Amino acid sequence: MAKSARWVITSSGNRPFADLRKDLQKAGFSIDQALEEIGVITGNSDEGVARKLKKLPGVSDVSPEDIIDIGPPRSPKTW
Repeated sequence: MAKSARWVITSSGNRPFADLRKDLQKAGFSIDQALEEIGVITGNSDEGVARKLKKLPGVSDVSPEDIIDIGPPRSPKTW
């Protein structure tokens, strides 16, 4: 079984956001957050599904989600 990863999907804005959400789910993408105001959807899928998502109408970009840790307050190291 393929390993699941977290992805950030950026909408192109050229079709209804609700339709894009439905198509992503039909393709096997498990949605975590749908941020319509900024045209971004986050969630999980394996890499094969992520490659398919790039070809869906209304998808501008599919990128792996990076984890950012700014450290504790007053920490000299922020990245």
